Amino acid sequence: MSRKDRMAELDNAIGDLTATRAARPASPRSAIPIVNQIESVFQDSAKELETLRDSGRVLLELDPADIHSTQYQDRHVAAFADAAFAMLVQDILRHGQLAPVLVRPAADGQGYELIAGHRRTAACRHLGRKVVARVMQADDRDLLIKMVQENEARADISAYERAVQLKTVLDTGLMSRAELMERLDFSKGHLSNLLKFAELPPTVIAALDDPRPLKISDGAKLARLMAESEEAAARVEQVAADLSGKGADDNLSFSARLRALMAAAQGEPAAEPELAGERVIRSRTGQVLVRLSLHEGRPILRLAAGLPPQALDALFSQLPDALRRCGLDVPD
Repeated sequence: MSRKDRMAELDNAIGDLTATRAARPASPRSAIPIVNQIESVFQDSAKELETLRDSGRVLLELDPADIHSTQYQDRHVAAFADAAFAMLVQDILRHGQLAPVLVRPAADGQGYELIAGHRRTAACRHLGRKVVARVMQADDRDLLIKMVQENEARADISAYERAVQLKTVLDTGLMSRAELMERLDFSKGHLSNLLKFAELPPTVIAALDDPRPLKISDGAKLARLMAESEEAAARVEQVAADLSGKGADDNLSFSARLRALMAAAQGEPAAEPELAGERVIRSRTGQVLVRLSLHEGRPILRLAAGLPPQALDALFSQLPDALRRCGLDVPD
């Protein structure tokens, strides 16, 4: 029965009830069939709304407290504290939430489980506003497939976050490597590198502070070096512990942290630290030639002591490009 027909039936039932009461004193027994008919119409409408909700054809406004993160959540904690997240919060504040998040009913019946839209949900929670959501019925396998598809369509998710999610997918046993390669159009080598990348221990990830800039090749190489040698793994763990103990005042850049970990894995002397916002020019052998930074818009160069003439030649050949990377307008 269509919605129009049900509304007509409801009008008729109410009309019958009104006519009955006008014709004679109300009798509870005589009104029961009509009341049951009205109740049936409302129940049918409620079922239709539930069907529309569960099919994702209508959007809901949900309290953020009723939305719970999935165990397959792939976003690193840094994704909720960076400049891009702050911009998202401001955008939702000014324009509202333009894209709905995707949820499914929680298995325990308490609220909803988040499938896609973790940062949008966090932004709405931060602003104290309801979350616009689309509901879908999905088992764990469907949920994982949807999350993988969503990630492949997004440009803002890092290689590390994607690697962790794919490892989680395989660990559940709900999808095989062959199925992942086919669904994502990945080569065997590319998927292997991603999964090796995801094997980096939490101590190493913490030492990087924010692992999202880490490239697949570097992450996979570091993980393999640690897996191939217990001594290398121990050296990396020691350096990772030292780096994790450094506070914000140390201001070590991501590249400096990665170089220190990679040097430990390869048994090389620790590289000189590089501060955030600083550009370091090195020779082909990795020797530091000069450190370049800006102070109140003026470049400051610190030359390494005892540079031979050939090193100075290399320095001056690289200097214009380094100045440009610092934001200075340098003619060719």
